[in-house]
Amino acid sequence: MQVKKIAVLAAALLLCSCGEADNSDVLSEVALTSAETSATEIIDETTAREILTEDYSVSEESISESSVMSEISSEVSTEISEETSETTSPPETQTTAESSETAAYDIRSETVTFSSAKTSSAEEKPVKVTVPKIATGNFTGAITLENDIASVDISDAASGVVQVSYKGSCSNVKVRITMGDNVYDYGLSGSAVYPLQSGSGEYNVKVLENISGKTYAIALDESFSAEVSDFSPYLLPSQYISFSQSDNCVKKAAELCAGCDSDAEKIAAIFKYVTDNISYDKQLAASVKSGYIPDPDSTLAKGTGICFDYASLFAAMCRSQSIPTKLVMGYVQGNMYHAWNEVYTKETGWVTLDLFIEKNKWNLLDPTFYASADNKSDAAEYMSDKDGYSAVYYY
Repeated sequence: MQVKKIAVLAAALLLCSCGEADNSDVLSEVALTSAETSATEIIDETTAREILTEDYSVSEESISESSVMSEISSEVSTEISEETSETTSPPETQTTAESSETAAYDIRSETVTFSSAKTSSAEEKPVKVTVPKIATGNFTGAITLENDIASVDISDAASGVVQVSYKGSCSNVKVRITMGDNVYDYGLSGSAVYPLQSGSGEYNVKVLENISGKTYAIALDESFSAEVSDFSPYLLPSQYISFSQSDNCVKKAAELCAGCDSDAEKIAAIFKYVTDNISYDKQLAASVKSGYIPDPDSTLAKGTGICFDYASLFAAMCRSQSIPTKLVMGYVQGNMYHAWNEVYTKETGWVTLDLFIEKNKWNLLDPTFYASADNKSDAAEYMSDKDGYSAVYYY
């Protein structure tokens, strides 16, 4: 077996990192581990609440994109075993400016007719695609755990999502969802949908109001049991993967997948579009603040984003086509915080000329790294090897 050393430019690896690894306010990738939780009480005119002191600071392992720049060398060598002969890189795909489109949306038939304003030498007929009905959480309010400040609607917990709402006056509010040893923390403004990605079991939801510094008062503390399938949380919209029936990313996915015969082909079409048309936003990466939430439609419109945006857009487009897709947060090369995806399909197929997905398993795909890599073949081999990725959180 011949061993091939692939030098991966640090610039490409940095494009994979996701700004502040902390993002503990909203990204919740770092479990909030406090030195100790104090249980004193604070009394106001109407209620007594527990005080929860949590360490929302960045752990030593969490490294910002700018700090990674100074800590890693200009090249990272990755040893990859090569059992087969050399594969050639896929031909460079030339990105063309997208044609302007007008869309007529028929709610009854759920059909979107795109009429391209762009003309070519051959007369083109309008492309007709069917936008599938988007499944969303069915929050009827039938089963709601609440007080006068906050509530959690668990009416559709069996589908792997809950809706948390806050009616108080605090401007810095967190949601903590716990199941066993799995702890996820999010930001909350008004109302938001959160996944129950830890499977079936007993969940606890806390709504936390910031008092000062790292001290939070418990505004709501409720527990409930949920029977959740392995796939349902990864098919519906939630805070980090937000999409709806009328969103442009949903329409674009329907257009891309109109001629596909399998989920594997749909994944390939969406992956190609995202990696061909979204550019890495270095300025945003350098300035992104804790609490950043991706917006798939905004990423699609701007054509730029950081790794969190790439992964969110790819997940939204795949989920809109009923393809189970995870947004994963974790580390690459040991210390760079990053976002990527995992997709599940019952079919095998080629996503690119050198990136293969297997049936009946979760397959790792990294649209940010692939889009940024000069050598696509090396990037595909790095993803397929998986050893350089260490998952921490799933959304």
